[in-house]
Amino acid sequence: MDTTNNTTPTVLDPKMQMLIRNKEGGYNFRFRRSQLWTENYELYRDVIQTNRLTQRQSVHIPLMKMELRTLLKDLDDMPSIYFENLDSDKQKEVFLNEYWKYTTDENNIEIKDIVDTKQQFFFGRSFDQMQIIDGLIRFTIIDPEDILVSRYTDPTDIDTARFLIHTHIFVPLTVLENTPEYDQEKIKDLKLWYGSTMGLIKQQQNKLEFDEKQKRLADLGILDAYAPVLGETYVELSLHFCYQRNPATKEEELYEFVEAENRSILLEKTQESIIGKTADHYWRNHFAYNSWADDIEMQDFWNDGPADIIRPANQILDVWFSQLVENRTLRSFGMHFFNSNLEGYTPQTWQPIPFGAYGIPIPTNGDIRQHIQKIEIPDLTESIDEMKYVQEMTERATGALANQQGALPDRQVTLGAVQIALGEAKERARGTAKFKVKVWEQRAKKFLKFIEAAPDKLDAVKIFKKGRNTDAIYNKTIGPNDWKSELGYRVKIWSQNDKYSNDTKTLEKMNAAMANIPGNPVLTEEFRKKILEFADISPEKVVEILDFEKNKAQMPQIGPDGQPIPTSGGGINPPAPAQPPVLPVKPATAPQMGAV
Repeated sequence: MDTTNNTTPTVLDPKMQMLIRNKEGGYNFRFRRSQLWTENYELYRDVIQTNRLTQRQSVHIPLMKMELRTLLKDLDDMPSIYFENLDSDKQKEVFLNEYWKYTTDENNIEIKDIVDTKQQFFFGRSFDQMQIIDGLIRFTIIDPEDILVSRYTDPTDIDTARFLIHTHIFVPLTVLENTPEYDQEKIKDLKLWYGSTMGLIKQQQNKLEFDEKQKRLADLGILDAYAPVLGETYVELSLHFCYQRNPATKEEELYEFVEAENRSILLEKTQESIIGKTADHYWRNHFAYNSWADDIEMQDFWNDGPADIIRPANQILDVWFSQLVENRTLRSFGMHFFNSNLEGYTPQTWQPIPFGAYGIPIPTNGDIRQHIQKIEIPDLTESIDEMKYVQEMTERATGALANQQGALPDRQVTLGAVQIALGEAKERARGTAKFKVKVWEQRAKKFLKFIEAAPDKLDAVKIFKKGRNTDAIYNKTIGPNDWKSELGYRVKIWSQNDKYSNDTKTLEKMNAAMANIPGNPVLTEEFRKKILEFADISPEKVVEILDFEKNKAQMPQIGPDGQPIPTSGGGINPPAPAQPPVLPVKPATAPQMGAV
């Protein structure tokens, strides 16, 4: 971050000075982590820095990649989220959950969840931003190196920060000119400044920083991130969210400032006026950002991550492996002392060839062993055991055991011991999943606040759904009025691992109940329903299967004479009518999705 006089005007207004002080304070608070993050990333990407003493060979043991990918493999998938309507309006509940599903599909949430988890491994903490763009709520994973927060933020709650700054937003100058919400007079001043010598230097610097930032994001897995636009003037923007006293409400609330190049404030508004109002004025004191970590400590917001555990061990292994490779090379080709008093002899390096013979001058009646001697190079293969010890110690520290990577133990251990070790490792992964579930709960709640605050900014969308007891696909265009509710909604969330564990225990208990209360139709139906849900059958199919079982039970039984057996009431129960589809709409004519 550059806040010197090279990029700032001579005279600053008080608000601009306040923003720069916040930026410097947040940067100084986070600076100590930047070099460590770079080393973590380089080790993951197999980038080796050689030197003359310890790392002479450009070789690398991919311990960082192995451990992190093992942790990522065993970590739970994105948790399941369901919104319950507090007015008990099931139709609105269906519509809102279908809209949530549409939003997650459009945002490619499952892939972003993986990137989010991977980012937490690298940096110890990950961030995301929510905003409405083109009529739809968008989720964006934010690079932690682009976020600055106040020093006294509660690490368990990002909304306790006195300020939050999103830096390194590079935007073409032409885009700013076409944004009417920005102060166009300030943009004209920026254009004049970019025409100066210092402005041209900063313009080139912004282009280089933009390209490097996009390249690193692409390396993290975002395939379409690297898309620089050449030949344009890039302006570095920062979004400042900080508390100011609102003259209208006489209370402190969050303001959003759009600041350019540490020189100009292009926008200053309350966050509530930008997003929208809710009944509880939620956006006056909550950021549209979320953050999570799995090694939280109250003393430091910028906590460690799994990569920080692996980094020292990986660096040690690379040094030892480099020395081992060089040792093997030197032992293979050999090194020699020679008699430097031999006249006319200048030693040279010969190209080794099979059956090669190389002559040196030896005095008459001299002994070659008295004039040249091989240097004894000790064997370093015993360091392999030490390297294995360091690797095993790292595996125990991170919980990513070799067995989870598909490697078999080389010691004689029982199958039970291996299963216990793997079980303990999975329990540690579930420990991380708890923090992940919590941040998804926060995201779901802020999603509800977005659709409550800004219904006029959301486009209607077309959803498709298969009806009950039929293969026909139905469609309906839904919008905010279809799920709007007086009492609102609450979030139900569960991780896949927890759901599996809880379902297993529930089935065991229900089995015991079935054994003690046989033939109870209510208990039998509930047991069947739980079995079908445990088998990952969709809710619609569950209803269809249970309805079929009910109809089958009510069908008349046929006697030996081929005639139906009457029921105890003297009649024959007709089959139950088929249930109508959840969405009472006409069949789809064309299976196309998109906003309407």
